[in-house]
Amino acid sequence: MTTIVGARASIWQGIACIVASVFCLSMSDALVKYISDEVGVWQLYVLRALLASPLLGVLLGRRGVMRLGRALLRRWVLVRTGLLMAMWLIFYAALPTLTLSMAAVALYTSPLFIALFAAWLAGERLSTGGWWGIALGFAGVVLILRPGTMHFTPTVALPLLAAVCYALACVVTRIHCRTEAPLVLSGALNLGFLCLGAVGCLWMTLHGQPSAGGTTPAFLTAPWRSLPAETWWLLAGLAVLFVLASSTVAKAYQMAPAALIGVFDYTYLVFAAGWSWWLFSETPDIATAMGMLCVGVAGVCVWRCAPGRSRIGGAPASRVNAPRPPTYGRGSG
Repeated sequence: MTTIVGARASIWQGIACIVASVFCLSMSDALVKYISDEVGVWQLYVLRALLASPLLGVLLGRRGVMRLGRALLRRWVLVRTGLLMAMWLIFYAALPTLTLSMAAVALYTSPLFIALFAAWLAGERLSTGGWWGIALGFAGVVLILRPGTMHFTPTVALPLLAAVCYALACVVTRIHCRTEAPLVLSGALNLGFLCLGAVGCLWMTLHGQPSAGGTTPAFLTAPWRSLPAETWWLLAGLAVLFVLASSTVAKAYQMAPAALIGVFDYTYLVFAAGWSWWLFSETPDIATAMGMLCVGVAGVCVWRCAPGRSRIGGAPASRVNAPRPPTYGRGSG
């Protein structure tokens, strides 16, 4: 009885951790959109990485920092880092011109791409229900994007491309980076953003051109510039949210079955819609709301129809009592 009660408590704690993680992520993405007129993406990368580094250093400790140094010499850690940097860059490029809720739901097609890439690259079979879930998810994407209508803009495709990059990063993590600690991978990504941001700032300062006719978002082309005090406080908040999301998502997957946590990961869409309404007065129309619902239901179907699962909390039957390897959600980036 004590074991059952403890297991249930662990599951509820895991759910609380993933909800806290996606809350932090949604707030972070909303803040990035909110300050996109004040700071360029390259400067944002540099400042957020610099502000997050002390927190990550404290959490990693001396041994963790040494492990991070060794991890940076491993090819697949670098490949994963590059894919996640591409994902965030593409997603942030879309934020100034898309509503947060639309960008979020397009990005959260990633479980559908993960299932496809896992079947293709990792040989993980997908059940019939999983394939139906993928079909439903892409139907939801069509409802949201509405190609061929006045609602469609090429920018909408950016979060979908970001979802592809994230899905590839997840498959690389599953196959090649299973033994790496989540905070070590977060540290590697933080350093990657610092380097990418520094190169981008230098390039834009030396060669950047002003946007012509408003066709190029200043968020992508802005050089380094002075910032108001309010923006500095928001950047500090972004750094804290980055670290909180990294740690809570890792804890969630360690405490509860991955399939169950994956379902609650979709609460990001609810939070994103809330931030979109509160900060930007954006409300989705009926077709977009239906598309969001389709993508959410599709993600649940894909998670729940994963092969080789038992009835005990959705964990794989052969690993119900086995220790879980590190699992990494978007927040661990």
